[in-house]
Amino acid sequence: MSESYTASDIEVLSGLEPVRRRPGMYTHTSRPNHLAHEVIDNSVDEAIAGHCKRIDVKLFKDGSLQVADDGRGMPVDIHPKEKVSGVELILTRLHAGGKFSEKAYQFSGGLHGVGVSVVNALSKQLECWIKRDGQEFNISFRDGKVSSKLAVVGQVGQRNTGTTVRFWPDPRFFDSDKFSVPQLKHTLKAKAVLCPGLRITFDNETTGERDEWFY
Repeated sequence: MSESYTASDIEVLSGLEPVRRRPGMYTHTSRPNHLAHEVIDNSVDEAIAGHCKRIDVKLFKDGSLQVADDGRGMPVDIHPKEKVSGVELILTRLHAGGKFSEKAYQFSGGLHGVGVSVVNALSKQLECWIKRDGQEFNISFRDGKVSSKLAVVGQVGQRNTGTTVRFWPDPRFFDSDKFSVPQLKHTLKAKAVLCPGLRITFDNETTGERDEWFY
C-alpha cells in the first residue's frame, strides 16, 4: 500500500459500474427475484397511473424472465440534455427516471430511478421492445452496455403500446441465478390485489404451468 494519498488515488465510478462492483448495496444477491420486482414495478406504476391494464410475465427455460405490459411504452425520443434516447437513459444511468417529479407519475411503487438500471447492470443480457407512436423499437444490452442501438423493427397500430423487457441474470452476482418461483408468484398476486382491474399472468416455460390474477 502506498504511503502517499493524493487526488490521483481517488477512483470515480461512472454509469452502472458502482452496481457491478458492489451489487449487495443495490439488491439482494441470494437470488435475482428483486430484479424481477423492479421490472414488474415499472409496469405496475403504469397501471397505477391509469395507462396499463395487463402485465404478462414469462419464465423461460434458459433462466431469463420477460415482463410485458400494455402501458405507454418507455420514451424513445432523445433527451435534450443527455443526447441519448429516454429508454437508454433509464437502463444505463442510476437515478434516471420519470418518478422524481409528478409530470409523468403522481404515484410510484418503484425505487426512484435506481431500479431498472440495476437490472441491466446485473444481467449478462437484456432486451427491450417498445411499442408507441405506431412503431415498434428494440434496444439490446450486454453486461449493462448497449450492444444494439435503439432501432425501429416494425410497425404497429397507434393504440398498440407497451414495453417488454427480457433479461438474463448474470450468475457472477448471485448465489443462485434461478428465480424463486413461489416468491415470484406471491409478488405477482400481491400486485394484482393492490391494483384492482389489472390483469397479471405468469407463464412458467419450465413446467408448462400458467397462472392468472385479476381482482
